Amino acid sequence: MENINNMDFLRGRCQEIPDVRSKVIRIFLSSTFTDTLAERDSLIENVFLKLKDYCRQKYGLEFQYVDMRWGIPNESSNSHSEVQTCINEIEICKKYSVATNFIVLLSHRYGSRPTPAIIPATLFEILYERIRLNSNDDDDDDILLSQWYRLDTNRIPAVYILQSTSSILSNINSSNTDEMKQAEKEWKRIDNRIRTCLRRAAAKCFEQGEINQDQYDDFFISITEKEILNGILTAPDANQRTLCFLREIDDIHEHLLDSKASKYIDVQYSKTGEPIVDNEAETLLNNLKYNRLPSKLQSSNIFSYKVHWTSNGINRHDHSEYLTQFNNDFYHAVKQQIDQCVKSRVLINSNPLEHEVMEHAIQCKTYSTKFHSRSDILDRLKEYIMNKNEHRACVVYGDSGCGKTSVLAKTSFEVLKWWSDRSVSVILRFLGTTPSSSTIHKTLVSISEQICQLYNLSMEIYPDILQLRCQLETDLLSKIPDNEYLLLIFDSIDQLQQDAYDCQWLPKTFPKNIKCIVSTLPDHGGILSNLNSIINYNQLSNENIEHLFIFVPPFDASTVEIIYNDWLQIKQRTLSNEQRLFITQWIKERNAIVPLFMKLVFDILCTWHSYDTIDNQLKTCRTVDDCILYLFNQLQLKHNNVLFRRALSYMTACRSGISQNELEDVLSLDDDVLKSVFEHYIPPIQRLPGILWTRIRNDLDEYITEKEVDDSPVIYWYHRRFIEIVNAQYLSKTDETERTLIFSNMIDLYTEAWKEKNKPLKIDNKKLIDKYHLFESNGEIQANRLITSQPIEFIDDYGQIQYNKRKLNELPEILCKLSPNLAIPIAVNKVFFNYSFMHAKTQCSSFDDIAFLMQHFKETSIQQLSKEVLDMKQEIDILLMIYMIVGRLLEEYPNNYVFEFSSRLLNFFGIKPNITHLIKQFDEQSINHWSLIVPYCQMQPPGSGLVYSMNKHTASVTHLDLTDDQTAAISLSNRIVVIDMTTGRTALDVKLPVLNESYLNSTTLPNISYSNETKYTNIPNKNYQQFHFLVNSLHHMYFVSADDKVKFEKISNIGFMIVEILDLKHGLCIITELDGNSIECWDLIHNRQVARLDSFSSQIKYVFCIRSYKMIVVVCQDGMTNFYSIMDLHQTSFTHRGSTQIDQHVNLIAVDESNLIYTYEGSAPNDFIYINLKCIHESKNILSDTDIIKKAITFDRPIETKTIKKIVLPNRTRLNMNSTESFHSPLFIAMTTNCLCVIHQCEDQNFSYARIDGYFDIVAMHENNQNTIYTARGGIIDIFVWKCIKTDEDTCSHTYELYASIDISSSPVTGIKPVIGSTLIFLCSLANGAIHIYQTEQLHEAYKAVPSFPRTKNVIATVQLHDTIAITLDNERRELAIWSYQHSTSIDSIRLYSDPLMVNEFAIISNKFSSNMIFILIILNNHRIEIYPCELLHHEPVFVLQLHSPTRVHSTTYGDFLLLTNTGSLCSIVQQTSSYDNIEFKQTNNIQLNIPCSMMFSTIVNLDSNESLVVFDDNLQSIAIWTHTCLLIYIDITHSEHLLSLNLKNYSNEQTQDSILLHFNDKSLVIENECEQICLNETATYVFVVIKPRILFMYRVNNGQQMAKLFLYDSVISMRVNNDFIVFAMNDRRLLTLMIADPNDPNVQKKIQALPSRNSQREIQSNTFQLIQHLQKCTDMDLNDHDDDDDDDVVEIMRPNYPRRLSVFRFVNHFQESNTNENENKLIESVPNDSHNEVEFSNNASTTVTQQQIKHDMNDIHQKVVEYDQQQLTGVQLANVGNRNLKIINNYSVTSSTCSLF
Repeated sequence: MENINNMDFLRGRCQEIPDVRSKVIRIFLSSTFTDTLAERDSLIENVFLKLKDYCRQKYGLEFQYVDMRWGIPNESSNSHSEVQTCINEIEICKKYSVATNFIVLLSHRYGSRPTPAIIPATLFEILYERIRLNSNDDDDDDILLSQWYRLDTNRIPAVYILQSTSSILSNINSSNTDEMKQAEKEWKRIDNRIRTCLRRAAAKCFEQGEINQDQYDDFFISITEKEILNGILTAPDANQRTLCFLREIDDIHEHLLDSKASKYIDVQYSKTGEPIVDNEAETLLNNLKYNRLPSKLQSSNIFSYKVHWTSNGINRHDHSEYLTQFNNDFYHAVKQQIDQCVKSRVLINSNPLEHEVMEHAIQCKTYSTKFHSRSDILDRLKEYIMNKNEHRACVVYGDSGCGKTSVLAKTSFEVLKWWSDRSVSVILRFLGTTPSSSTIHKTLVSISEQICQLYNLSMEIYPDILQLRCQLETDLLSKIPDNEYLLLIFDSIDQLQQDAYDCQWLPKTFPKNIKCIVSTLPDHGGILSNLNSIINYNQLSNENIEHLFIFVPPFDASTVEIIYNDWLQIKQRTLSNEQRLFITQWIKERNAIVPLFMKLVFDILCTWHSYDTIDNQLKTCRTVDDCILYLFNQLQLKHNNVLFRRALSYMTACRSGISQNELEDVLSLDDDVLKSVFEHYIPPIQRLPGILWTRIRNDLDEYITEKEVDDSPVIYWYHRRFIEIVNAQYLSKTDETERTLIFSNMIDLYTEAWKEKNKPLKIDNKKLIDKYHLFESNGEIQANRLITSQPIEFIDDYGQIQYNKRKLNELPEILCKLSPNLAIPIAVNKVFFNYSFMHAKTQCSSFDDIAFLMQHFKETSIQQLSKEVLDMKQEIDILLMIYMIVGRLLEEYPNNYVFEFSSRLLNFFGIKPNITHLIKQFDEQSINHWSLIVPYCQMQPPGSGLVYSMNKHTASVTHLDLTDDQTAAISLSNRIVVIDMTTGRTALDVKLPVLNESYLNSTTLPNISYSNETKYTNIPNKNYQQFHFLVNSLHHMYFVSADDKVKFEKISNIGFMIVEILDLKHGLCIITELDGNSIECWDLIHNRQVARLDSFSSQIKYVFCIRSYKMIVVVCQDGMTNFYSIMDLHQTSFTHRGSTQIDQHVNLIAVDESNLIYTYEGSAPNDFIYINLKCIHESKNILSDTDIIKKAITFDRPIETKTIKKIVLPNRTRLNMNSTESFHSPLFIAMTTNCLCVIHQCEDQNFSYARIDGYFDIVAMHENNQNTIYTARGGIIDIFVWKCIKTDEDTCSHTYELYASIDISSSPVTGIKPVIGSTLIFLCSLANGAIHIYQTEQLHEAYKAVPSFPRTKNVIATVQLHDTIAITLDNERRELAIWSYQHSTSIDSIRLYSDPLMVNEFAIISNKFSSNMIFILIILNNHRIEIYPCELLHHEPVFVLQLHSPTRVHSTTYGDFLLLTNTGSLCSIVQQTSSYDNIEFKQTNNIQLNIPCSMMFSTIVNLDSNESLVVFDDNLQSIAIWTHTCLLIYIDITHSEHLLSLNLKNYSNEQTQDSILLHFNDKSLVIENECEQICLNETATYVFVVIKPRILFMYRVNNGQQMAKLFLYDSVISMRVNNDFIVFAMNDRRLLTLMIADPNDPNVQKKIQALPSRNSQREIQSNTFQLIQHLQKCTDMDLNDHDDDDDDDVVEIMRPNYPRRLSVFRFVNHFQESNTNENENKLIESVPNDSHNEVEFSNNASTTVTQQQIKHDMNDIHQKVVEYDQQQLTGVQLANVGNRNLKIINNYSVTSSTCSLF
């Protein structure tokens, strides 16, 4: 790949890419059969595993070795194919290996010289004739040759084939050892005769010049020399990629009589039976060793050894020193070649996108070679691509195996010719062939990234498919330059998960310079029908779309015959007449022949010899599946049956293939395989001999492809039909025992169950037990299978962590295929509750993958689960609940894994065993990755009532609505998404025109009429294609159809006051501009203005539409209010119905369908007035002011904050337009600055209100459930239930309770929509584009179980730490709160100041006489000083002092307060005891400074281990130091030039350090983003930095090591650190605490275990039990859903009946049922039973969140290091921290890009 231009490669130029992209080092190990067994065994045991680890860890490569002679009893095979097999393997190693590919081991054996398996016919006939002429009556060699060699004329040119041994000696494959050995002995005799006579004949013919040297050599040279010839002698890069190891046995010739000598040297036997050296073999060997190899290889590539002979041959006991040296040399020589080759050939840190593009490019190149005789299809595709007027996608469809893929692959090449005069790019994906193309979400992300790379664009990775499609349409495809042409190809949609089958991800249209082709099966999951709907999106038109649907038909018989003849010619083969006649007739019997069938049949007939008879089984093959089964059956007979079946099963059981090492390892773990292979012998190492799998793979080579999956090379089927057949025949049909065995072996592989362990192998064969003396062990062998290690992570050569994605992805997938009772315990221990695994999994897997995995176990049926396993499953369910909340966040910020889970799970510590174990792992292991510990539960635990989370938008949702029947939700952002609430799927995704302002409102018109017919029926309509939408921003309005067509548009330069539909059926719209004096009525359907109103008494202030009456209400600035109606839709004109005058002091006005409501400003006597609009509607006269009845309402107890900020009307079920509405009393909510007032009519018929305290951004309620109020402030949703209770005095009182609260935190809430059914739920939209659905009752249960987090009334502005307490001051500077923070968060004491008092400063000291008491000094804005004991903050102060100027206060560790005024006065307030042992405070040490310090820049530092006050003058020219002995020192700052122009913003210091940290505001510390907060711990060991967007970094100061990274759930307003804890004041008005856990601290584990939350014996709080019970209910509900299908009350919503990308929840609900009072009353009556905060008009602070943004100007940071010696300050080091200058903190520089400290 290094020679390919990167951009050309990304643009789809596949012609020059290699056939494979290899990430393997594959070495062919050549040796003779018996004499190097000790070396090869030693390599397997000691070297190869080390090389595997080295290659994977350093380069991410897979190391493979091929030893064709290890582990088998003899070299010969039944088919005599060993020579060709070896040569083929050498070529594969040369092709795939990126480094060393061939190593030879030679000693004194020349190697086997087998009888040739194939002899050209002309050569054979020459030799045969020579043999026949020389034969006599006693010598029947010619007859023997005729028996064993047969002429095969199917090869061109013809050859003679040596017949398989079993075809004549059938016992060679006998299971009877004696019969087999006898047959082997007979074959050996025959083989020697044949080989001898052929050699004699060849020698004679060569002497006479009848044959050439090469023909002669073929009978004499050994397999080993042939291997060396191909591997080294003809290799152009032999010195870079090959090695040679030579071993000399000094005295071997002197021990030829030893029984084992013949295994180590080639010998012959004299007539007397005495062994003698085979001189011919020795001559050939010496020529090879001493001439041919040295002439090719450098001396550094050849290693030579000398050893002495022993009677036991070469063995590890007698030759241990030699073997150790050999191992070391081998390892280092190979390692050196790997380092040299890989670094020059392989991209180490390759881009994942490039990986993906390369995989599909290689496949494209492969598939294009399979293109045959589809020119007609290609012509139609060319016509589509060249059609300038066609902007929709084209669909290619046909049956499986018809050749769709090869057609599209060919198209990707041809389009470069069709568009030869243009700049063309091709992006193609063969869907389902790689992990990144396995789902449509991953595919869209991948192609979007490729588009961004090609055209220099930017993108976001959104969690939802439609978000990605929207981005693709609006932000990517539309921005590709017009002169750039792009072809998108999506092959095989049917290979994706089923969530892609609706094809909503496919854009309806494309820009003119972009074409898109997709392919699919015709009858699979409704894909073709859905594509038809997408392409034919404008169903009202009669446009012909046949040209966009291209059918790929099967071949006819005549075409097949022509193709076969072409293929045979290419293969240099032919068929016998009988065979050709059979094939012709067989093909003609089939009407439709797909290319895959053709290929399979052709591959079968290519194996035929001319003398073969037609197999009757083949005659029965009618389909592709039949041919595949025929192939498999033939190979099962040829190879070991058990091995063949298991190898295919393991390869297919993996998601997208298996690596060579993994397959050999798992087959070696399979006892059944080893016992079937070792039927007659047991090798010294119990591993599968590699040659056995190699032979199978060679026979399947045409149907297997090599590709890269999870950063590893794997082998897999090239066509899906093979996958389906193996699944059906070898996996599905097996019994449960065998299935369990197969998957258990794979689990053992990935879990390293037998790593460096002996796995027992039970031998059943009695003869083997006898042979190997296994009586005592009852046939059991304990042997190390030498399995490759499977670590979760490893460190590469660049120090980067690399994850074992094979293990992370395959292990969970395999567990899903096991029975639950076996799978769940393993999943618990090895996956879900394994920190190392899940830490890595979150780092490199998507939300969908992890959620789908967890969902699988959640949905497991509980039937037949044991109690222990059921408990485990319920703990998995808890994890899933959490993951559904935090999963999307972890996808973007995986380092948050420990924080998000531990902060929600700590309540279960010591209660749930697996959760407890996981938290212990967090504490012990996670600190190496994330050196912070969550000390106690600080985030909302699971079970929050979240039903479903939809991520459909890429921008903030500005409007949320429901259809009348509540079966669809309509959401508006920069587009409209209609969600089918019964399935959770997207019904419509409507593109809107792109604006530079936000859309504000959307109105859905589900059933518009194109006639003037007035009949209207409010019947649920599921034909979403008929929907129309009116949307508007401030300056734009559009009427849009479901197919994205803009039917009407209007622009206002001033801005619209109102854009509202008056009549849904006929599309009548009222439009008024801001500050206008006219009103227009438009017919949106016919794009015409139908009416206009103007000439009002003054400018228009409000306009309201009442659809039920076809009425509009116009309120003018002067208070004149006019009423108009449309009486006749045919005429469509306004009729004046009446006018009235309202007070000009009206505050707000609203219309609730039946009433006009207006409220007054604070001085008015009335609270509100309402007018019944029904009376006006029914009146036949024009009503005057006196005729219109106004009802004024004045409350007995006036609303305290009279000025109402907003009127909130309840959501109502839309009225039937044909019904006559009855009058109902007004019901609305008045929002003030500090409360909500629910205005209603009480039971005594009087109007009153229920007051709910608090400030809220969003408020909602539903008319049918008016006692439930939904509120939101920032990211917190509070649900209140209020009551109107009739008292004994016939009056009514009102109470309310906070019924439930949920802290979303991830994003502010933008809208709430209650849904009323048999179960109360509500939708909420978020600023991040998400839409959540919550079940109210379950949310209430969660709220009861989990106390809400303590919060202050207002946002915290600052926080200070002192020992175990934290002190906070709010942003209004009126609320001081004392908190406990170390072991739990609680507010212990509060002091509130009323206006106009505010807190300017505060400081804390400890009681110097008693450490149990802490005092706080407060300086108010009136310069009054107050001192309180912290626990009595709400009491009277113990000390008061009135000052007269602004003052700054500091505290000392010895218990004094130091005061500095802006006039330069210094004094102390010290503690002393009274005569009654009471603590008193006294002012002392009044000193006047002689430097100007009106800015009071000062801090406390340690100088010579004593605390001193350092004060800067206003010009930053000098400093004054006031010591604890009252010594005053003045020092000029020598580096003043750095300070003159700077504006000092803030300063701080850690009192145990001689340092001051200064913050200036004219420069910024440049880190990865803008710095928001920075601080050091007390010992200055760590620095903590918060950067945008809310990311915390922790660094070790002395070496700059990053110790933690955490995305914080909300903005940090302030943070403080001591030596053990860091405390954050969060924007949501609470504290967040983390504990510092440095892994280098020897006491860190003791500190963690000392936390009360880690004490499993601690007393469990009652709310924890409530939480557990609540979660038990949640999980039980899910279990009941899964296992009780007869429960008619349970309706699945948001849950399609197919596998999902997103996990979803069930809950009880019938959307279309009308709500009953019973449900409402149930909710209300439940309040007192568990009420702990019921209030009656209380002023208590609400538990909501403000979104106030606090800006911290930290534009520059300075560090001073003050050196103090003998009370003399020698100097100040000051370094600017701007972009130009060095940053220094305690003499350590800070880099501008990383904030690392060195």
